[in-house]
Amino acid sequence: MGDGYNFQVLSQQILTRSQATDWDTARKEWVLTDIYESDEAETCLCEHWPIREICVIRNRLNGQSTEVGNVCVKRFLGIRSDLIFAGIKRIRKDISKSLNADSIVFFHERGIITPWEYGFLQDTKLKRVLTVRQTETRENINRKVLATVSRRGIGG
Repeated sequence: MGDGYNFQVLSQQILTRSQATDWDTARKEWVLTDIYESDEAETCLCEHWPIREICVIRNRLNGQSTEVGNVCVKRFLGIRSDLIFAGIKRIRKDISKSLNADSIVFFHERGIITPWEYGFLQDTKLKRVLTVRQTETRENINRKVLATVSRRGIGG
């Protein structure tokens, strides 16, 4: 490939952890369960180094989990974790900004954002001018999300 991402190695590694024996079927067995930003450079399952945006994926059929880089999870598995990382970067740059829709859903599904917070973020995500109280609430939710991904992932 020339850009450091080795599809052959990744597909071989995923196939050995899957029920299916062909790539097109095997990649559909996997789901994104967690994301985190690593403090230290890590190596992707495809052998690309360094990576810092880590995606934990789990095989729905056999329960196996593994970690891959954000690029591989998007490019080869078709899971759009890049949108979640974009939301994280946005609030890290400005804590008063809104998370994007993909991030809001992802963190709600994992219990990081409560049902009430989910509704609040949905109601205010397109608003540019918030009340002082709404701004404080958004910033508190954003801090909670950032604390979650700066630990070693949601389970971490």
